[in-house]
Amino acid sequence: MAIVYLCGLPGSGKSTIGAMLAKLRGQPFIDLDKMIVERAGMDIPAIFRSLGEPKFRDFENISLVQAASRGESVIALGGGALERKDNRDVILASGILIWLQAPISLLAARTLNQSDRPLLDPDDTLLERVDRLRALAEQRHEQFELAALTFPTTDEDPMQTVLTIHEAIDGLV
Repeated sequence: MAIVYLCGLPGSGKSTIGAMLAKLRGQPFIDLDKMIVERAGMDIPAIFRSLGEPKFRDFENISLVQAASRGESVIALGGGALERKDNRDVILASGILIWLQAPISLLAARTLNQSDRPLLDPDDTLLERVDRLRALAEQRHEQFELAALTFPTTDEDPMQTVLTIHEAIDGLV
């Protein structure tokens, strides 16, 4: 078995599906954003406000390298973790990258009124949120396409998605 990395836009289900997949596989689950918060001693919006996005990305890289060194696990990446080449290199060299996709309208509904997503304004209207997510999708699409596998996530039972991913991973390793 290898490390399973989950990527996708905010609200795509990385943390929810990641925790369920790890349990099914009998592996530890690591939420990279939570590691960053522990390392920085402040929440992600505070890191962005106080230290800026470049410093956040530095915390993200250090946390990713540490998480990857732990070996077999399921790791939920932050939405922008693939933006840095050194992160992509670590991920692609140490595991399987899986892209969780959901329609922009669903992502907007899932993330609306959430204040813990620094690249999304918590005061957005639904249409503004759709526009922001569409822009992020365009910006990150090329990096997400590095994934070995892509799975749609919807409001249906996430366990079905987890089972489908689990079977596909077993076919790769």
